[in-house]
Amino acid sequence: MYPIMYNVTDRPCLVVGGGGVALRKLEALLANGARVTLVTPEPIDALEDLGSDGTITLERRVYRAGEVTDYCLAIAATDDREVNRQVYEEANAAGIPVNVVDDPPLCSFHLPARVQRGKLQIAIASEGEAPFAVRRLRRLLEHRFGHPWAEWMEAAGRFRDTVRALDMDRDEQEASFDAFFGATVDPDTFAVRIPTESEENAFLLPQHDTGPANSEAPARARNHAQADTPLPMGSCTGLVSLVGGGPGDAGLLTLRGRQRMMEADAVVYDRLAATSLPTDLPVHVELHCVGKTAGYHPVPQEEINALIVRLAREGKRVVRLKGGDPYVFGRGSEEAEDLREAGICFEIVPGITSAVAVPAYAGMPVTHRSEAVRATMVTAHESAKSDGPQVRWDLMAQDPHATLLGYMGVTSLPVVVERLLVGGLDPATPAAMISRGTTSAQHVVKAAVAELPKAIIDEDLKPPALFIIGPTVAHAEHLDWFTPRPLHGHRLVLVGKPRELGARLELAGAEVVAVPLPVTPASRIVMGALPISGCVFRNAEEVEALEEERLGLGWGRNVVAWCIDANAAERARRLGWQIIEELGGSVTETDPVSAFLSNATRR
Repeated sequence: MYPIMYNVTDRPCLVVGGGGVALRKLEALLANGARVTLVTPEPIDALEDLGSDGTITLERRVYRAGEVTDYCLAIAATDDREVNRQVYEEANAAGIPVNVVDDPPLCSFHLPARVQRGKLQIAIASEGEAPFAVRRLRRLLEHRFGHPWAEWMEAAGRFRDTVRALDMDRDEQEASFDAFFGATVDPDTFAVRIPTESEENAFLLPQHDTGPANSEAPARARNHAQADTPLPMGSCTGLVSLVGGGPGDAGLLTLRGRQRMMEADAVVYDRLAATSLPTDLPVHVELHCVGKTAGYHPVPQEEINALIVRLAREGKRVVRLKGGDPYVFGRGSEEAEDLREAGICFEIVPGITSAVAVPAYAGMPVTHRSEAVRATMVTAHESAKSDGPQVRWDLMAQDPHATLLGYMGVTSLPVVVERLLVGGLDPATPAAMISRGTTSAQHVVKAAVAELPKAIIDEDLKPPALFIIGPTVAHAEHLDWFTPRPLHGHRLVLVGKPRELGARLELAGAEVVAVPLPVTPASRIVMGALPISGCVFRNAEEVEALEEERLGLGWGRNVVAWCIDANAAERARRLGWQIIEELGGSVTETDPVSAFLSNATRR
């Protein structure tokens, strides 16, 4: 097989078949801009919806002899091998690329497994020889090539434009590209980072410097130069919405925040805000991941600011989605200042900050009459500043009627506790550290403040986390409403609109991820944000539709297929699911959790 990339943008493509497999193939064509006609007498609901809203041309009938010649590419995915063979023979005779799903002899091309990060695509294929190996390689690469690769690829493209605009010979160009790649890609971990403008200038040879001193140099394709004088807000252009995504529970996203994202052309999101992305976000919305993890900042803040400005100057409606609230330790004000100086309109859509929501989900009120009448929010990183912290830990230690709430505190906690104890805080003061609060991965460690640093090490608690110190922590013993629910800790994928089923599972404590069909890019990001514990399937088509998604982030071998329908369970077995639970007819839209609870609580 000769590997090629085939452009189907705005070209007519034919899919024959009406089940979950046809849906998956059709979805990939749509994602690449094809004009798709689907021929099937019995389409599943998701395909009906695509036909009804005009996304595809749906012909509810059997395949007609010779019609494949009207298309540039054909895929046959029916249960009738004779129909599949007819499509193959007619397409092949006409020189039209054709693929019959799961039937290599009837294929003039094979569809490789792909890992896609923005414009970067990695294809894996075995000419049909070992599809099991291809699936496992894709799973491996999905984990190794994280979402920052999409932004890295865009940065690489801009750097290439800069280099090509300069008067360089071939060797000089390659030396610049080597410098860019060597400084931004870790060959051992496959981690990447986006270089700053000053770093990119350093990758170029001195005689090709593009800085201000070289007025002869071509303008760089970065689009984030700031105006010399800030424009009045009434005369600014574009609009950027700085949206707070809340603490992690997707249900805590504000109505306006969701509205702005659904209307956007581009969403620039932090890693911790990924769970707040609407899974039904339109597929045309650009998604830019600029998230950070502890000790790993793939996109520097100045490059995030530059990206937002560049997108707005392209005339796009931009949402900058941040975890919590943009103005509470979120650097939103810095981004707003850059937008102001660049003459771009912006608005702030506040979000629920973690300091309020996370303790509430752990049963710890921030204030309580006569116990805690003040609350102080701090960033724990202040405790380790070499030039002296701005936080007066000694004064806070002397206030027995206050609650202290610390962001980003896992690594800084020992220093914080030491300074508070030196300042006179009672070592027995109740305290807690809460990781991934408000989500299915919530982990709470409670101890007396003097013992908390050791306790979080013993329980291997990981960032992101928030600490709370004060008398109200003790209320968790009788006010914890979140973790006692029977399905707490379960993160369940539901296909399509969850309706009553999803609502009842959420009330029982599960975190529900509703995945539309076709599967959207946003829903893939949401699924990959935290580990998935199971999928609830109502029919075999839903099992088929999610088959390729099992290779993505968030999925593991222990994900449970909870099957309401016997045919769904049979399809899951055929596709190699390791753990299958048959719920039978006892689970319905009106009483969905009884059988689920009896099975799930055993796990």
